[in-house]
Amino acid sequence: MENDKIIKINGVIKAYFMRHTEVDKILAKELMPDFISAGIFSKDTREGLPIRKILRELDENGSLNLIPYVHPERKKKNTNWYFVRI
Repeated sequence: MENDKIIKINGVIKAYFMRHTEVDKILAKELMPDFISAGIFSKDTREGLPIRKILRELDENGSLNLIPYVHPERKKKNTNWYFVRI
């Protein structure tokens, strides 16, 4: 995983929560337009797949702590990925 990308993702999430003080929790896929604007991803596919792939990879490697905002809600089959205010 590219450290630069993680730093940019954290910056976008932090900026989002600074702009939207009324929001404490948001689905990761809802920040895709912000990630695209920041140049982290070139486009959104399958409703947030690019960010979900990164979160899954970090999860598999035990590195979710690199994005302190991430909050997984695990179901039997799937995981719903959220970002929460810290």
